[in-house]
Amino acid sequence: LDPLDPRRRQLAIEPPVGPDDPEFVPTAFGTGVVIDRQGLILTNYHVLGDPELFDYYVTTIDRQKLKARVWSADPRFDLAVLKIETSDLQPIQWGDASTLRRGHLVIALGNPYAIASDGQVSASWGIVANLMRKAPRTPAGTTEDDAVLGPTLHEYGTLIQTDARLNLGTSGGALLNKRGEMVGLTTSIAAIAGYEKSAGYALAVDDVFRSALEKLKQGREVEYGFLGVSPDDLEHHERSAGYHGVRVNRVIPGTPAWGVLQDQDVVTHI
Repeated sequence: LDPLDPRRRQLAIEPPVGPDDPEFVPTAFGTGVVIDRQGLILTNYHVLGDPELFDYYVTTIDRQKLKARVWSADPRFDLAVLKIETSDLQPIQWGDASTLRRGHLVIALGNPYAIASDGQVSASWGIVANLMRKAPRTPAGTTEDDAVLGPTLHEYGTLIQTDARLNLGTSGGALLNKRGEMVGLTTSIAAIAGYEKSAGYALAVDDVFRSALEKLKQGREVEYGFLGVSPDDLEHHERSAGYHGVRVNRVIPGTPAWGVLQDQDVVTHI
């Protein structure tokens, strides 16, 4: 500031509140899950924003506010792991999302609107509304900073849908079954500010999830198979006639599918 600017004196007397201050309210916030005693915290990739621009802090259940660094991340699965310097955390207990059915009771733990900045997460409850849901599209008029940047695997139908309340800030929280086991990682893709909906979504804790997480815990890149086809749904009249499968809309040259599959083939079994 200019030396004569009266705000210079005000800033000198009242320094900005920092992350260590109990009154601090972050401009961006989310939820995380302890996955390792040595300080590994799992959250959604889209919670991070730009790691080149932001600093990250984790508030533990005993109200410690610790600086975190990005340990590993995978935008395709929308997963990220943060690391804090501690060695006495209690990891979450894992469940199996493949056992879930519509109507099962679930509990979501989160940090809606940064209300859990004291380390005490808020809980909401609901039922499993459906399984294998596609990730909802970004509402018109929102910016890239407000949503997941780029496509994820969940656009193909891998999400748990729940009617548990998932407000802004609950991305990266635990979705628990009645035994207290984590069966999903909540994601607030549908809960962008001003666009809250009754439907909430969570990444299913299944074999694919656990495989990706093990790589991220090791600080390694998650690798995916690549077939080389652009899939499409069957037409309504085809499904009504009893046909099932996925239509090959396009085969990409030079990929494993090239010369094996053709445009308009229908894949019925894998």
